[in-house]
Amino acid sequence: MKRLCALTLILAVAAGAPALAQAPAAPAPGDDALAATLAHDAEIADQDRRSDALNVEVNRRNREVQARNDAATAAFAKATEDYKAQIAAQVAANAKVQADYQKQVEAWKADVAACKAGDAARCAQSPAAKPGQP
Repeated sequence: MKRLCALTLILAVAAGAPALAQAPAAPAPGDDALAATLAHDAEIADQDRRSDALNVEVNRRNREVQARNDAATAAFAKATEDYKAQIAAQVAANAKVQADYQKQVEAWKADVAACKAGDAARCAQSPAAKPGQP
C-alpha cells in the first residue's frame, strides 16, 4: 500500500509539474505601458533623424577636407615638377658653360702650341700701351 501511495504521489506531482513550470500569462499592457513604448519609439526615431543629419554634415566636411588635401597634393606635385625642371635647366646651362669654357681652353692651348712652334699670328697680342704708362 505504501508503494501505491508513493506511486500515486509521484504521478500527481508529475502531472502537475507542467502546470507549475508554465509562467503565468503577462497582463495586457496598460495605457501607461503603451504610452511609454510609444514615447520610447518616438525618442529612437528622433535620435535616428538627428544621427542621420549629423552624418550628412560629417560626410560633407570630410569631402571638403579631402578636396583641400587633394588640391594641396596636386600643388605640391606641380611645384616638385617645376623645381625638377628648373634643376634640369640649370644643369644643362652649367654643362653648356663648361663645354664653352673647355672649348676656349683647348683653342688657347692650340694657339700657345702654335706660337711656340713659330706661328706668330697665333701668339697673343700684347696690350696696347696706355698713354702715360711706360
